[in-house]
Amino acid sequence: MKTYHFFPVFILLVVSYVGLHFYAGRWLARSFAILPGPAAWLRGALLAAAFLSPFTMFLKRYYHSPFLEALYAVGYAWMGIILIAAFLFACSDLAALALRRAAWFSPAALARLTLALLAGVIAWSVYGGQKIPVLKEITVPVKNLPPALEGFRIAQISDMHVDSGWKLRQFAGIVDRINSASPDLVLVTGDLIDPGITCRQDLAELTGKIKSRLGLYGALGNHEYYYGLDAALGCYKAFGIKLLKNEAADLGDLKLIGLGDIHTEHLTKEDVTSILGKHRDGKFTVLMTHQPVFYKEIAAAGDYLGFSGHTHRGQIFPFHFFTWLFYRHFYGLYHINNSIFYVTSGAGTWGPPLRWLSSTEIPVLTLINAK
Repeated sequence: MKTYHFFPVFILLVVSYVGLHFYAGRWLARSFAILPGPAAWLRGALLAAAFLSPFTMFLKRYYHSPFLEALYAVGYAWMGIILIAAFLFACSDLAALALRRAAWFSPAALARLTLALLAGVIAWSVYGGQKIPVLKEITVPVKNLPPALEGFRIAQISDMHVDSGWKLRQFAGIVDRINSASPDLVLVTGDLIDPGITCRQDLAELTGKIKSRLGLYGALGNHEYYYGLDAALGCYKAFGIKLLKNEAADLGDLKLIGLGDIHTEHLTKEDVTSILGKHRDGKFTVLMTHQPVFYKEIAAAGDYLGFSGHTHRGQIFPFHFFTWLFYRHFYGLYHINNSIFYVTSGAGTWGPPLRWLSSTEIPVLTLINAK
């Protein structure tokens, strides 16, 4: 078993997050010539706001009620808003540096334009986070595809993070869109639920409406462990999702394997290839693994069609770049040896209910024989 040292990364993220608030406060005070006294209050208010999102996360884990959902939405949204604001403020400073010698340049006008742009981007981001994901139809040519699987359709749900009433309403739209695609198999590749929601009957009713010829199967994401593994396992059972945790299911013409969350379970490359080796039997094999890691090792161990999520494709720009540093298989279709992997941007949001330059999606892969 491998030990993952995330504490230094956590400290770096905390310091950076607080730093965004400090920078935003200084930018506003400087750009609008706010007097020293009010400027100090502004910086203090923004630094205090840095604790709003962590407080929301803590409170949400222990208290669930429709009344508190508005508070939770604001607390989480702030996390995304300050990231977007600091990014646009930095772009404004760079533009001011480049234009400072232009006779027509006005720093005050640029500051006002920046705030107008910020308002527009936030509105765009809120819409991106709330809308029902689109169906993304992808045709995948596969070498030596069994004739019985020609035209086989697999729909993927990932990273829905159902933790509130409005997420339930969003999920209802997802169910309708999946059913309209008439998939043969539906895969839930983790992070379906999050702290903030109990194992509610209405969610079970929605998953029970999903229609596919071979059923509904799932693999664990890291947030199922955060939710509480035993509770999450009970929820998946109540939802009618056949969960595969380092296990396999024989679905006639294909084998389906589901891994536990690799990083949360501290699985090494050797652990993963060992699990896969136990279940190989020569059939066409589909793999569910929440985090897109160890792809080269998996492809070297056999031929797989793999489905992953977790990255959210960054969710909010410019976080794309940081996500890509941790997960080089970041988004889209990847061919490695004779294996094919699809990493989805996900159907929902985590934390901020915002999406900017990273649309949600419901991938539907149609398999055809490669000529």
